Amino acid sequence: MSKDFPDKLHLPKGFRFSALAAGIKPSGKPDLAFVYVPAGAIAAAMFTKNRVVAAPIVVGREHLKTSHGKVKAVVVNAGNANCSTGAAGYKAAIAVCKTAAKLIHTKPEQIIPSSTGVIGVPLPAQKITDALPKTIASAKEGIKPLESFARAIMTTDTRPKVASAQVRMGSKIASIVGVAKGSGMIHPDMATMLVYVFTDVAATVSMLQKTL
Repeated sequence: MSKDFPDKLHLPKGFRFSALAAGIKPSGKPDLAFVYVPAGAIAAAMFTKNRVVAAPIVVGREHLKTSHGKVKAVVVNAGNANCSTGAAGYKAAIAVCKTAAKLIHTKPEQIIPSSTGVIGVPLPAQKITDALPKTIASAKEGIKPLESFARAIMTTDTRPKVASAQVRMGSKIASIVGVAKGSGMIHPDMATMLVYVFTDVAATVSMLQKTL
């Protein structure tokens, strides 16, 4: 394990992670990250309050509303924010969700897209959809796959950001792990900050929304 990544984390059960290079970042580093929950999960989200929002945010809001919070996967690409890209950007985000849904045999609205990186440049959706089969096939549980996910979503970050904890729920113990991307990007109103929190706590959408 790398020195800038914990070798011990409390990982919730049921989440598989993966990442690879889809050719979006000029550096050639991993830029496509994937989270897969085969059994499905209940999700809630807090989105930026900025008036200018990227296509993945629009699609993510729509999908969470349509699916009533039921999510099977999250697809994150770095190197391109798919922001200020108009109707073409929206179609690109939808195309990514449809491809991922077909590959894991679920509905597109149970896929949440995220993009981070350069603004105002068309998203190379074909590169993402071409890389998704291998990305999905390599998804596994564990700290190493989580590290790959955390590194793939980085842009100007100098290191991956991750934290975890365990909480007692009656006679059971639940795990929570969070992964964040962003370097001075939380202002204003979350701006271009991306944060993903995963837990095996049995929760409803309303319970999750109260925590946001």
